Amino acid sequence: MQEKVSAGQLASIIILFQIGSSSLFLLASDAKHDAWISVLIAMLMGLAMLVFVTMPIQAKAPQASLIEILNRYFGKYLGFILGLSFIGYFIYKSVRNVREFGDLVILYMLPRSSLDTIMLVLMCVGAYAIFHGLEVFFRVGQLVLPWLLLIYIVLFAFLFASGLVDFRRLLPVLEEGWKPVWDAAIPEVISFPFGEMVVFLMFWKHLGPFNKFKKFSMISYICSGLFIVVTNILIITVLGDISGAYVIPFMFSTSLIQVGGFLERMDPFVSLLLFGGVFFKQATYYFAAVLGTSELFKVKYRTMVIPVGAAIFFGARLFRSYIEQIRVGFDYNLKLHFPIFQIVLPVILVLVMMITHWVKRKRKQKDPVSSPPSNE
Repeated sequence: MQEKVSAGQLASIIILFQIGSSSLFLLASDAKHDAWISVLIAMLMGLAMLVFVTMPIQAKAPQASLIEILNRYFGKYLGFILGLSFIGYFIYKSVRNVREFGDLVILYMLPRSSLDTIMLVLMCVGAYAIFHGLEVFFRVGQLVLPWLLLIYIVLFAFLFASGLVDFRRLLPVLEEGWKPVWDAAIPEVISFPFGEMVVFLMFWKHLGPFNKFKKFSMISYICSGLFIVVTNILIITVLGDISGAYVIPFMFSTSLIQVGGFLERMDPFVSLLLFGGVFFKQATYYFAAVLGTSELFKVKYRTMVIPVGAAIFFGARLFRSYIEQIRVGFDYNLKLHFPIFQIVLPVILVLVMMITHWVKRKRKQKDPVSSPPSNE
């Protein structure tokens, strides 16, 4: 694929991807009213991973995707196995987003609808966007981002105007010390959402002005991370320590809005945020899996849109219930599985790349330099 995207389009997709639906939930809820501190710590640790591990991988191989880098530095067979593993990780992350969206829509919006129908609609919209190419997908993200941010800003303003926000609910800070805050941040909040930037190793090489990928990636990551911290603070200041008792606490918070006796029931706007956030999150993983399979098996990427989409759809149907999906996600994925692909393998990869480049430099220094022929 030779398509290129602009720096602004890349930044828009990173922000949409990072925010996703995570701003609607209370992350690190075990830390109670100190949850926002856990989120801030996880964001800073994710930033360190981005700066010292993920982006250096791309910087050392600017014209290669993650699959190509794995093949180049781990060889044909091990590189193939690792590439296939990352594709499985991308597919599974998309599976979880699709299933979560379907379950939440049934729980809160369309209780009599078919789960398969809701998931199929989301998958078809994603497949349609991906089929039209990288430039179109990233351009759509650039168009949608301002509208979603506007909805968030309006809802924030209504929360303040309704008198629901009470910053005293954040006190006392660190009431139970640092341990609950650290335990809530590591590794759960790093795994979701701050460690997920590894997926952009499939997209960075398509940036038009490649030399700007670090600057725009860092700025968009920091902006989206701080935005998530702010939304968590607002959730706590509205609901207090009971925030974790609600499945979508931001939706419940906005349902309490009453301004001027006629502005209330903001659930439809939160539904738009949920759909927009989940769509770009799952579609980004979907697109990464499609690009990865096309590169790994040397086929055109459009031929993989339907097979990968079918794998995601049927994978999403394997969970027997929303409760099972949540249990698997928190007990196994966030603590055990996701850190392997977000932290362990990227660290190993960047070390292998550094050692390989160091060995090559040493060999060049040892090779005798032939003197240029004399003109005499």
